[in-house]
Amino acid sequence: MPTDFVKIQYTDKNYELPTDKTDFTISVNNETGETDNKKEGEYFGMQIIKYASGRMMVKGSIHKFFNRTDFNGNDFDMINLFSALQDLETELGLKPESCRLENIEIGVNIQLSFDPNRLLQNLLFHRSAEFNKTISGSFYYQSAKRDYIIKIYNKTAQYEKKLKKYSENVNFMKPDEKKEFSIFKKTVNGHLQPNTLRFEIKFLKMNVLNDLDIVFLSDLKKPEMMDLFKNLLLKEFQEVYFYDYTIDETKMKLPEINKLKDYRNPNYWVNLSKKDKYYHKKRFEKMTLKYSQNLKGKVSELIKQKIVKLTEKSLDFSTDNCNKNEKQKFRLFDRSDIGSKSPNQSSQNLRL
Repeated sequence: MPTDFVKIQYTDKNYELPTDKTDFTISVNNETGETDNKKEGEYFGMQIIKYASGRMMVKGSIHKFFNRTDFNGNDFDMINLFSALQDLETELGLKPESCRLENIEIGVNIQLSFDPNRLLQNLLFHRSAEFNKTISGSFYYQSAKRDYIIKIYNKTAQYEKKLKKYSENVNFMKPDEKKEFSIFKKTVNGHLQPNTLRFEIKFLKMNVLNDLDIVFLSDLKKPEMMDLFKNLLLKEFQEVYFYDYTIDETKMKLPEINKLKDYRNPNYWVNLSKKDKYYHKKRFEKMTLKYSQNLKGKVSELIKQKIVKLTEKSLDFSTDNCNKNEKQKFRLFDRSDIGSKSPNQSSQNLRL
């Protein structure tokens, strides 16, 4: 399942905080000693917030919650999703049908036959908005819209960088932090694949998905969701434009080569009118298809194949037959490696 981060409003007014699972803190103003009575706790990456008004919010990565560590670089299928939602209910008392979605990220990890940075370094724009490199020194790019953000980045490089950073500080970690880091390191080394590209849509508003009958967390369990998310991801990826480094200029005419120099320059596209941009996008597409190996088409097909793969083994699967032994087969490791309570402090220190 390509679902990752979610922000949820919990609608059951009778919900009791799971104080047996994690500690909840109340912020106090150091100067006045006053508190807003907002209670916050965290359980394996899922942050639970209860406001004085009674309003309940839950946010975090369902993928990381399922993995029980700060890692989402592996595949996450429908069986994993059913298991994670069942754990949210069993362990935290959060009923999926009472979890109203306010934000959600959908995306997919694919393995390329080449270094993802070769694509990322040549990104131009998505629809009409350019890509921004929001994290200095990282191969992470995004294109922001009014209701959503397109994110595309090198998942392998992300975790290799984080692992190196934390490894350098391991001698300064407390015992519980070292234990959490050991699990994180074991997970990354065992499950991170080379040349992993992540393509993702982060919905800031739920209008589009609400119109598709995706309102509550329980709606993600509908069989048709995988096809719906697949179509959304493929549609948005088709609007990603980048210079294809496999273009063979030796087969091109001089006027085409000169025009290609414009097309591969992100600044060229910024000042074009809507009409001119449409014209040159079509010309750029034709030129790329004619002289390249069509990396865009190949990546699009990989996205499609990965989502189909994530669906295949869960076609006959439901929460009713998801017993403990079945769930454990698909988890990266047993939670007993960590302990019965979520290691709040160490997980905060190691969060990516």
